[in-house]
This record gives sequence, C-alpha cells and structure tokens, in this order.
Amino acid sequence: MGNRQFTQQQKLSILKAAEEVGVKESARVAGGHYVAVYEWRRQLDSLGEEAFLAKEVQRPGRGLKEVTAEQEQAIMLVWSQNSGYGPGQVRGQLRRQGTTISLRTIRKVMQANGYQAKSGGKEKPDVQRFEASRPLELAQMDILELYVNKAKIYLLVLLDDYSRFILGFRLVEQTSVDEVIALVQEAVSRYGKIEELLTDRGFVFYSWRGINRFEKYLEHEGIDHTHARPHHPQTLGKVEALNKRIKLELFNQQQFSSLEQAFSGLAEWVEHYNTKRPHQGIGGFLVPAERFHGRAEAVLAQIAQHCDVTLGGPGIERSIVNLVLGADGRITLYVLGQPLEIQGVSHVANVEP
Repeated sequence: MGNRQFTQQQKLSILKAAEEVGVKESARVAGGHYVAVYEWRRQLDSLGEEAFLAKEVQRPGRGLKEVTAEQEQAIMLVWSQNSGYGPGQVRGQLRRQGTTISLRTIRKVMQANGYQAKSGGKEKPDVQRFEASRPLELAQMDILELYVNKAKIYLLVLLDDYSRFILGFRLVEQTSVDEVIALVQEAVSRYGKIEELLTDRGFVFYSWRGINRFEKYLEHEGIDHTHARPHHPQTLGKVEALNKRIKLELFNQQQFSSLEQAFSGLAEWVEHYNTKRPHQGIGGFLVPAERFHGRAEAVLAQIAQHCDVTLGGPGIERSIVNLVLGADGRITLYVLGQPLEIQGVSHVANVEP
C-alpha cells in the first residue's frame, strides 16, 4: 500500500471484497499490502462499522508505512525456522543478522499470517524482580513432570540466573538425591563453582527434619542453598518460565517413543536455546551463551554496526576459571570446579570472575 491514502469507506469496501476473495487477493486488486487489510479488519471488529467509518485517519496524506517484500520475506523466514518465537524474538534474531525492522511491522506481518499473542490471563500481583550480577553467582534448579509415550518422566534442569544459560539437565524415570547431586557436580566440573543455588522445598532438595544428603553435599562444596518461599513460585520465575517453554515448544509438539529419543530431542532444543535463540530477559539481542561467557559487549558492538553475528566463526570457549569471594573475606580460585585458595588476601575490589 506504500504511502497511498485510503478513506474509511474505501477500506470498508476492500474488507467486504476480502470476504469474497480473501484478504491477500483483495489487497492485491486494491494495489496494496495484505498486512494493512488485516489491521483494518481488527479495527472494524473492535469498533463496529459505524465507528469505523467515523474514525479519522491519523496524519492525513502519510498513509500506512509500506512493508517491503524483502522485510516480509526476512520476517517469515526467521519465524518459519523458529515457530516458538514471538515478535520480540524475531526482531532480536533479525538484528543479530544485521537487519533492522520495527517491532510493530514484525508483529503485524506475523499476526496477518496467523500469529496470536498469548493471553495475559489474570492480573498478576507485583513481583519483586531480582537478577544475579555475574555468571555462576546464582543458579536456579527445578523439576518438571512430563510424559513420554504415556510413561511419566522427570526433567531436572539447572539454570544460571544472570545469563539464563542452561548449565545442565537430566531426564529420569525417578527423581532422587543422587541424580540432583550428579547434575550439580557435572555443571561445576564443566563450567566452574556455583556460589548459590535456589530451589523449592521438594523432598530431594530439602528435609523438614534436619538436612538431607543433597544439602550436606552443597555444604561440603561451599555452595549456599536458598529455598523459595512456600506457595510463592515467582521466586523461581526464570526456571519456571523455562520449564513452560520446554513443555510448550518441545514435548507438546513432538511425540517421543522412548526416554533416549526424548533426551536427544531435548539436547538439540537446549543447544539452540543456549547458543542461537535471542532471550528477551537479557535485552532481546543476546543469546544466553554470549552473556554467560562474557561476550555481551563485543556482540552488542557488532550488532550496532549491523554485522551478522549469527554467521560462523570461533566457537564460545567454556568457562574453566572463576573467582569466589567467601563470607569470611577469603578469595578462592576455581579451575574446572576445583578450589585453589588464594592465601593472605582478605579483600579485593572490582574483581569479576
């Protein structure tokens, strides 16, 4: 439609024609773009015919901003390759590829092609937000119940709070303290020392009588253990949101015949989530691995220069060293999760692991 201006009566005529020949065909005959016609249809449904016709066109003579074929193709390609993305994530991925398209345009193109935003549901109470200040300062851990071929299984997932990077996961037929300890130990061995772990009060994480073996393990490893408040799942909001996305995008979409097949599918999903998928919770342009491995500033600088940061190049090296400042003022250097205490140092300013 470009900058062509239509009267409300002309818009209504195009909409009525669309009922007969379809939106895209009516837009083509009128010499415009179908995205605008879908927008008019939403306005008509919301206002009713009388109010729609009486509606004054904003900024006369300017018309609707054109959606170019190149923009539409770019939007639809990213969305088709990542069906779980919303408009914000599509925008973020396009920016990572060096293409800038407004969120409004992306949303309209997606809505015109069947995208429906999730309902907000009941109004949620205000929740105090928090975020760790560096990688491995805080991790969240949770258990999700799933079904594979009608058999109940459990997903254990460990998430870095600062970067939203998935540090590890397990699919098991039965939850146990051994599995939980093994997951944490694998993450520490691979990425470095976790300073604090946040969980709920499930029986594998917490004992109402004394402390259980998992709590003893964390105490021995020098990992602070924090519990979410009872009946307050928002405390574990980041890992809870991750669980919902895994269930919605993977287990509700694919049928797995075995635990091994489900594990393979989940491993592929996690790899994409960590290294390919822009995360709205960390600004919308970065993927979790970039923030976790300290590449955020460099990647954002490339994006600002309209570089395609999704192309190949050197892989992200895993973190093997981190520093932890204990409550007693001692600094411990961890190499692949193994402690090497720095003697004689009681305070260090501006230390970043």
